[in-house]
Amino acid sequence: MNKHTYMRTLVFITLLSILFISCSKTDDSRNPLSSLPTVTTTAITSTSSTTASTGGNVSDDGGTTVTARGVCWSTTSNPIITGNHTTDGNGTGTFFSTITGLIPSTTYYVRAYATNSSGTAYGNEINITSSSPDVYIAGEEYNGVNSVGKIWKNGTATSLTANTHSGRANSVFVSGTDVYVAGYEDDGLNPVAKIWKNGIATSLTSNTNNGIANSVYVSGTDVYVAGYESNGSIQVAKVWKNGIASSLASGLNEADAIAVFVSGTDVYVAGYENDGIGGNFIAKIWKNGTATPLTNGANNATAQSIFISGSDIYVAGFEDDGIGGNYIAKVWKNGTATSLTDPAKNSIANSVYVLGSDVYATGYESTATETFAKVWKNGTATSLTNGTTTANGYSVFVK
Repeated sequence: MNKHTYMRTLVFITLLSILFISCSKTDDSRNPLSSLPTVTTTAITSTSSTTASTGGNVSDDGGTTVTARGVCWSTTSNPIITGNHTTDGNGTGTFFSTITGLIPSTTYYVRAYATNSSGTAYGNEINITSSSPDVYIAGEEYNGVNSVGKIWKNGTATSLTANTHSGRANSVFVSGTDVYVAGYEDDGLNPVAKIWKNGIATSLTSNTNNGIANSVYVSGTDVYVAGYESNGSIQVAKVWKNGIASSLASGLNEADAIAVFVSGTDVYVAGYENDGIGGNFIAKIWKNGTATPLTNGANNATAQSIFISGSDIYVAGFEDDGIGGNYIAKVWKNGTATSLTDPAKNSIANSVYVLGSDVYATGYESTATETFAKVWKNGTATSLTNGTTTANGYSVFVK
């Protein structure tokens, strides 16, 4: 082998060795490529009308850390994390998720997910149907002889009073699994104010004098009822706390407590009291027993409903126009009245509800020939009926 051949061979071997060593180093230092995690969806363990409990299990992280995991859901199949989803920790293993904000009586598709550096993997899809909410109505039904106080749950009626004497359920409040109803039952002598808890009656007044319970509100373990009891000749506005009565008026002038609302430790009551001079009713609210008039007694007025939103007090009711004898539906905010209709129309606001910055009221408005059930939102009216029949809105609730 001559010198030139030897040198070429040496260079070739050297280059080949370098290349081999270089390739060996690259192969030895390379990390395996990560893959998507492996995740499965846990069966639904409980549902309500708006919530569901589920979760998942990340059995393999795919080679890199799982940075996010949870469940996603939608009303269409194959939900993904750009839509509704929970975030329930990271890493592998079992996790639990609570789905909120569901619409009652709606079918949803649910998948667990897990995310690592390679992307997001989804588990098996399951579906749920949120339950229907329970709807309670308090009222009365005429049996051909007397009115019978009743409570309807999802359309199924339960009688609270006997068929032999008149009775009525005026208000219902549900707290947990307990259903409270306020109303009255006539015992053959006088109406007796009553509160029913799960169908079991407790009398708030005796049959010596007239008594009616108009409204019930439950706060924690305390049950508040608003209504009146006669002192023999004059009806006295009262509020009962756990069956113990407190008079809101002196008993010298007729008064009635129509609605009760509890906010924290404060008990608010709406109603009216006769002025004792001209015979007109003054719309009033009582806070912890202290009265504040909403009207001056120049015209008849009544406060029908009360709602507390933060530090603001909203009251729905009506005041006589003082001219043509029409009632004017009104909402008071912190004592300042806003008329919902003009004096040419007869109207009453029976209920008020506040959600955020929106104020809703319901009642009726009538002309000489037509009567409309109405809802007002921030003072703007919408008719619920066409005026061809008599109609009235008694209560409004906004969710």
